[in-house]
Amino acid sequence: MSTPNDLASRVTALFSSPKYQPMHERDLAKRLHLPSGRRGELRRVLRDLEAKGLASCTRGGRWGAPLAKINSIEGIFRVRQNGTSWIIPDDPQTPPLKIDASNAGVAMNGDRIQATLIRREGSERRFGTRPEVREARVLRVVERKRSWVVGILQATPYYAYIVPRDALLKTNIKLTDPPHKMEAMLGHLVAARIMEDEPSEGRPVTATFDTDLGDPDSAANDIPGLLIDHGFSETFPAVVQKAANRVPKGLGRHDSHLKGRTDLRNRLIFTIDPSDAHDYDDAVSIEALDGGRWKLGVHIADVAAYVAPHSDIDREALRRGNSTYLVDRVIRMLPEDLTVRVCSLQPNEDHLTHSVDMIFDAKGHLLEAETYRSVIRSAACLSYESVQSFFDTGELASTTPEIRRAINQLRGLSRNIRNLRFRNGALDFYLPEIHCELDEAGNPVGFTKRGSSEAYNLIEECMLAANQVVATKVFEARVPGMYRVHDEPTEEQWARMAGELTALGQEPAPENAKEINHVARSVRGKPEQYIVTLTLLRNMKRAVYEAESRPHFGLGFEHYAHFTSPIRRYPDLILHRILNAIEDKTNPPYTAAEIAKLAIHCSETERESAELETRCMQIKRIRYYALLLENGETGPFAGTVISLNPKGLIVELIDTLQTGMLPYYALGKERYYVADDGYSATCRRGAPYRLGQELDVGLAAVDEHLKRVDFYLPSEGETTPTGPRRGPGRKTTKLRKSVDNRRQNKTDSQSSRSKRPGHKRR
Repeated sequence: MSTPNDLASRVTALFSSPKYQPMHERDLAKRLHLPSGRRGELRRVLRDLEAKGLASCTRGGRWGAPLAKINSIEGIFRVRQNGTSWIIPDDPQTPPLKIDASNAGVAMNGDRIQATLIRREGSERRFGTRPEVREARVLRVVERKRSWVVGILQATPYYAYIVPRDALLKTNIKLTDPPHKMEAMLGHLVAARIMEDEPSEGRPVTATFDTDLGDPDSAANDIPGLLIDHGFSETFPAVVQKAANRVPKGLGRHDSHLKGRTDLRNRLIFTIDPSDAHDYDDAVSIEALDGGRWKLGVHIADVAAYVAPHSDIDREALRRGNSTYLVDRVIRMLPEDLTVRVCSLQPNEDHLTHSVDMIFDAKGHLLEAETYRSVIRSAACLSYESVQSFFDTGELASTTPEIRRAINQLRGLSRNIRNLRFRNGALDFYLPEIHCELDEAGNPVGFTKRGSSEAYNLIEECMLAANQVVATKVFEARVPGMYRVHDEPTEEQWARMAGELTALGQEPAPENAKEINHVARSVRGKPEQYIVTLTLLRNMKRAVYEAESRPHFGLGFEHYAHFTSPIRRYPDLILHRILNAIEDKTNPPYTAAEIAKLAIHCSETERESAELETRCMQIKRIRYYALLLENGETGPFAGTVISLNPKGLIVELIDTLQTGMLPYYALGKERYYVADDGYSATCRRGAPYRLGQELDVGLAAVDEHLKRVDFYLPSEGETTPTGPRRGPGRKTTKLRKSVDNRRQNKTDSQSSRSKRPGHKRR
């Protein structure tokens, strides 16, 4: 009979095997061929090894080598619309790893997980070589991303459950406490709080009922349900709101905040923002100097004067990270009174600011700059629309000649600064943004594109210049600072960009920012401008916040940071505090370690806001096309092929940027195959379909749950919506039925993805 030491040796040897995967105690006993009478001995050995740091038990009850020693990886669990699951590792050098549904355990989309790599043993036996590791299995859920779930209430005779509205949640969630009068709520949209403190593989995800939201098909429920689902709230905790209410709404003559500030109330200063802006956090001024020089002033709301570090308001602002701008509302970073009244630079009122004065020569070169705290009194609140109209017509109502002259001076200076920036390598292209128009009930009634006007560019250049000055000052002071970093594309992105541009007829492939600009400018005003610009943008890295200053590839700046929007971005508030300390010659308010942690958090909250904004627009856009389909308005609609996959063409509609699939089986009897380069679909007979090709498509199906649109090819003679309007004719109905029949036949044979109100993109 073996001794406990022998059993411990056998266990540790098994755990160290490269092919071993953690397993439950009962399965481990079988693997070791232990009789049932020795299960207690095995349990004691496992506990002893765990105490010595030689074994570990996951929350799912599986035993294996210590987590620090096994081939494990941490990252974010992501689910895609097609149902596949992946881990996005924390280490940027590690590529995403696929996770099969059977290996996902209780992980939910967005969770932070620990996973272990899986080897393909079958391939190894067959080919006799070590296979490349591409898959993983979830070991444990480290942290739940979501605390809430929103979905349709359903029930069996034994329990109630929620069918999540988020299509990326693939399993139903059981309710632990069904609501009273549940029968009357069946089929309603409800919200429930997820109850797991410690996710366990052995237990299903459960939740406790919270709110009955009512009719799931009501447009009024689109955004409230989305906010709950993503953990966002329009309201602030009572303690935060009370603290905000205590902040004085105006400045007195002897206000303590005025001490040590430069008084600029006699300088001509004004704001220019969108007509539907929610707040005004930046103002500008300009003064002509001798020698053709200009003094540009950028004056930013001094939020740091009102929001003390670690206060109740500050902690909530940090948690939110930034304001989020949706189609019908804004989720503010700071309480409304503080945002709109106290800090916002309303005209004809005294307000605290942090100013940046910059001296430029006649050609737009920065000669010198200084920063200081100030107090201003804005003379006017102008809109982009009115200023652009002034540029176009020379008319600007309700303004003085001095303001009109200052706008023209700013126009000339900003043009020079902008042209110089592009000559120095800044990227010179953009995509239009889509604005959704809603009726009183929240139903989408139309969409409009918003481009980048000269009035917008004027203010943009002023803010970019101020941000660059402050970033350089923080860097040269050698104190911990938070920077806005945009790295150049990776080698893989450069290669993919080259391949796509070649497929679009754009050669030679760009290798730097100036060559990218050459490509972008060569297609300006041409039909292919949009798809070429989209190709350039989707092969760029995302800008992030970091504690290290690195060149900003998109802007062409050596040092860059966010300073000009502290009302709506927490990184800007951080930079104001750092700048205060530099000017006061006091100790830095943050350590390098604190900045690094804050940068990660702020980058994450920015991504979450962007995802919510995209999701909000997606919901309204899908509802719009679902309503069109119900009314028989199936198109055709003008679109562009923006990518191809093995199942069909991905088409984006030109007017609304709605994407959908045009399946290959809807193209006719020919079988289409994606070419080796991935940029065209060909068949034996007939013309190929290519990346960037413009097509007129009709609506075949709209799935509001999966947020998916399917298209079909209209028959000859059908007109676009801009021409004679066509109802749901017999020919179209027949074609759509044909498409549905093709889908069914395939299944049978197989069975025998500017500017918002008040939002500034800089």
